[in-house]
Amino acid sequence: MSSTLVRVGGVAAVIASLLIVVQQAWGLASGGVVEEGFGESALHTAQMLFMVFGVIGIALAQQRRAGVFAQIAALVAVLGCIAMYGAALTEVTILPSLVETGSPLAKVAPPALDIAALSSFIAWVTGLLLLAAAVVVTKVLPRTPAVLLGAGMVLGLALNGVVPGVLIVYAIGFGWLGVTAVSQAGHDADDVTASTDPMSGQEHAIR
Repeated sequence: MSSTLVRVGGVAAVIASLLIVVQQAWGLASGGVVEEGFGESALHTAQMLFMVFGVIGIALAQQRRAGVFAQIAALVAVLGCIAMYGAALTEVTILPSLVETGSPLAKVAPPALDIAALSSFIAWVTGLLLLAAAVVVTKVLPRTPAVLLGAGMVLGLALNGVVPGVLIVYAIGFGWLGVTAVSQAGHDADDVTASTDPMSGQEHAIR
């Protein structure tokens, strides 16, 4: 069951990264600026949804060697992605209705909503940075994609809106971790099969 969840999560991470690349390419094609609208909001919402499952898959891929830090990092990352998904979901569900009815909330959000959105963003960034660090510390998945993920998040914070397509860096790192999580699940399944199959020991003895 765990290996299946890891595979599903790994595939979700790859899909999320591809959606991020598509959104960034969309921005590059439009001169570096993507106008906010239903299409852009729906794409962002889908990214966050797939990232929730992607983070779960990546975390489960290293659970056998996960210490307290890795577990806390996974929890913060999952909660951060869920919070960001919730915030993004309002843009494709509630916001269109507000615009249609001409509500002033469509143009100026109440302070509480702004605080919730900012808190979600902070939790999301913090969670992904902690997840990247946990991968490096746990040493189950490769270090390079984790470094790309962490560096990409920092670059995104500093240069997003200034350097078009900069978010592709963290997208590559996240998707790469998804691929390695799927690969790790395969290796773990093979190890379990070898350890539980009595014939494997006999074949080894004969050889």
